[in-house]
Amino acid sequence: MIIGIGNDIESISRVGQIVDQKNKFLTSILTASEIDQASTRRGKHYHEFVAGRFSAKEAFSKATGFGIGEKVKWQDIEVLNEKNGRPIIRVKNFPYKTYVAITHSGDQVNTVVIIERRTLLEKISLKIFPKRGVL
Repeated sequence: MIIGIGNDIESISRVGQIVDQKNKFLTSILTASEIDQASTRRGKHYHEFVAGRFSAKEAFSKATGFGIGEKVKWQDIEVLNEKNGRPIIRVKNFPYKTYVAITHSGDQVNTVVIIERRTLLEKISLKIFPKRGVL
């Protein structure tokens, strides 16, 4: 059962300007693994990547209805890529399934996050294998 949907759109050039002007932006928004992945990109692809991660975290915060801050911090949310390039989102101590789609067009990045309640079998599996599905 879907329990939350969040959407966010960001200007890639605006995020790029913030990244270039504020040294702490990357380390406050992105995890170490995300920064490593970003470092493999060059030129406009670097800013696209960072804007996509920022947008995904914003969309996640909207899907939960909590925002960023008190219950969930920037560093609690991690958006990485599977081997085939598909983005995945993982959140520390978050018991629900999350799905993310990130798309770029021109100077815009649009992200959608869906949160789904886990089945009873998945909940039991998480108790047995606690590392599955969380950071």
